[in-house]
Amino acid sequence: MENVSQLFVTLLAASAIAVIIFAGIYRENLKKLRITYQKLFDNNPLPIYVLHRETLRILAVNPAMCNLYGYTESEFLNMTALDIRPPEDRERFKAFVNQKNKPENQGGQAIHCKKDGSCFTVNYTFHRLPPASSQAVLVTITDIDQTLKDKARIGDLLSLYEAVNKATNDVIWEFNLAEGKLYWMQGFEETYGYSKALSPADFWSMERVHPDDRAKTISEFRAIVSNCRPDWIVEYRYICADGTWKYVRDKGCLLSDAEGKPVRLIGAMQDIDRQKRYEQQLLEQNKQLRDIAWTNSHEVRRPLSNLLGLTALLTDAARTGGDVQELTELVAQSCKELDEAVASINARASQGADYGP
Repeated sequence: MENVSQLFVTLLAASAIAVIIFAGIYRENLKKLRITYQKLFDNNPLPIYVLHRETLRILAVNPAMCNLYGYTESEFLNMTALDIRPPEDRERFKAFVNQKNKPENQGGQAIHCKKDGSCFTVNYTFHRLPPASSQAVLVTITDIDQTLKDKARIGDLLSLYEAVNKATNDVIWEFNLAEGKLYWMQGFEETYGYSKALSPADFWSMERVHPDDRAKTISEFRAIVSNCRPDWIVEYRYICADGTWKYVRDKGCLLSDAEGKPVRLIGAMQDIDRQKRYEQQLLEQNKQLRDIAWTNSHEVRRPLSNLLGLTALLTDAARTGGDVQELTELVAQSCKELDEAVASINARASQGADYGP
């Protein structure tokens, strides 16, 4: 009996020692876990604070929170979550915190205030901390103020682009050299009649460029890429969906990567068809004027010279009493030739006047 009692005491002592050892290990692991979580909290790049749901007091903050808002840790610990919100948003926040049966990781978008009085937009997310009965809530903050400003700026730029595009009738396109893909922006269908889905798959084939301009245009674009020309202007005729063609002035830039390798071509096709056709009409008018000048110097000059000579003869005949009949017939012939020359000039001038913008 004594041996049994001694064995029981020994087992009890061993169990107590084991419990003490395991409790020590547990406390040590718990300490390490707390240190790990504290490091994760402190070193997290996102601003984080711990909130007490009932009092709304701030229980803890990480350095990122202090850096973003401008308050020190001790200042935060004497504040509530209402202090970082504008007055008009505080009642709504209270209602959000106090609502029952909130799902985990719930959040939203709100306006927050920094120590210097400036306000900015954030996304926030609530995470309930264990145990379930705890009133502590971990709140993560994401500053989206600059993102929203950038989106608004992009929207303004897109609106500006659309306005410029309508004013200039330029059609913007982009060719990704690495992917071999061609992208068309707004105005392609309106100007040339093609839908974006029917845009040519192969940029280098230039199948929509007029056959007489195609080889030269391909050569110029290959030279732009091979010589890494940062900006360029190319003129050619572009075939529209209805079979007609238009003169275009393609002006753009070549974008390269950090190593100087060309990666993208971006161009703006401007419809200069009316301008080009007017230039051709001006050239035709100039030709007409040169023809008129030649007619004036040759066809008009000859009968005019005859008339000047006959006038002198008539003057002598009148003074001497000679026969003027033959001279009169020659004068009439020269006048007829002069009249025909003037009519020819008028006809050519009228033909040239038909050209216009």
